Amino acid sequence: MAETKLRKFTVQEKLNKMDIDLIDVSISTDDGSDTGAMADGDCLFVVTEIPNAVAVPGGSAILQSASVIWTASADGSETGAFDVIITSDDTVLTDASSNLLPNEAVNAITNASAVMDGIAGTFSITNAIDMGVVSVGSKQNIGMVCKAASGTRSLYCFGIARSTNDYEEGSAVLRLGFVKD
Repeated sequence: MAETKLRKFTVQEKLNKMDIDLIDVSISTDDGSDTGAMADGDCLFVVTEIPNAVAVPGGSAILQSASVIWTASADGSETGAFDVIITSDDTVLTDASSNLLPNEAVNAITNASAVMDGIAGTFSITNAIDMGVVSVGSKQNIGMVCKAASGTRSLYCFGIARSTNDYEEGSAVLRLGFVKD
């Protein structure tokens, strides 16, 4: 059981030691094939590390904001909704043949229990807009409390498509805003 020490720091000391950080994480929708549009529930991007998401090994942080900048498309048309799952576990999601490519349905995952044990939460990006050669979307005021696994300062994320967009193979940047304790 976690122990809360209410009088460990004064209010001023506590506020002064908090840190705000923007962390860019490269995500890739490259599945090695051109299979066209995704289905609702397909894995958009696989488990990806968010390095230094918390200040100390095994520490905690609050995920406050998230933005995505799609650079995969020459026409900037990556505007479909998707969910992001934040977890403290780095287990790679696999299917029955020990392989999970981004275009595979999330309900085919066979080893999800390890990852699900470490889930901090989920949020959706539903407002991506086409800006010509890039697409940009964001989610503000998330307020998700996240805790890293013992001995690490990293968190992890993976994405689930919630639209039938034809995400081109390539990469995007997921920009995450953390308040570190």
